[in-house]
Amino acid sequence: DNTGHVATRTGTTWSTPETMTARSGSATVELYQQGRVGVACADASTCTALVGGTVLDWNGSTWSASPGPWPAGTTGDSAISCPTPATCLAVRGSTVSFRTAGSGWSRPSVIDAGGRLDALSCPTAGFCVAADAAGNVVHLAGGTWSAPTKVVPTPVDYAGDGTSVSCPDDQFCLVLDGDGDYATYQGTAPAPGSTT
Repeated sequence: DNTGHVATRTGTTWSTPETMTARSGSATVELYQQGRVGVACADASTCTALVGGTVLDWNGSTWSASPGPWPAGTTGDSAISCPTPATCLAVRGSTVSFRTAGSGWSRPSVIDAGGRLDALSCPTAGFCVAADAAGNVVHLAGGTWSAPTKVVPTPVDYAGDGTSVSCPDDQFCLVLDGDGDYATYQGTAPAPGSTT
């Protein structure tokens, strides 16, 4: 969470939340961040969290910290998705960054110029859907990010609650906003599906 606490689940049991100290390894972990914190697990022994400007990697027993793709002190919502233990993508603001095995994070590149990206789901390394706080999605397919597409209304009642997106594979995604409006995607291009 954004106060530096983490809990892990093994089988049906949750661990007691651990407190991440101000230092983990050689990197400073910025605690008490504003905005949503991103976390993704590719398997039972490989998780990555994005807390401010710090990336925390879990190897199944301990966390280690390293610099993230955005500068220290960066605030705002973030999201991360790791389709494989060796591949992670992260979004914040209008940009995306990626990391592959043996490399650091790429320089953030703009994929949603007017957006406040706060959700990301990548079922494979070649397909991702990112959503912003205004109800737009962008998707990665064939190595290229699409232009933003409006799929749910901009939240009015719960504008600060953020957007969520989940894609179990590259043929289905669901986007949900803070007001409870949702859209589904099936097939080749994200577009409005069902809204309530």
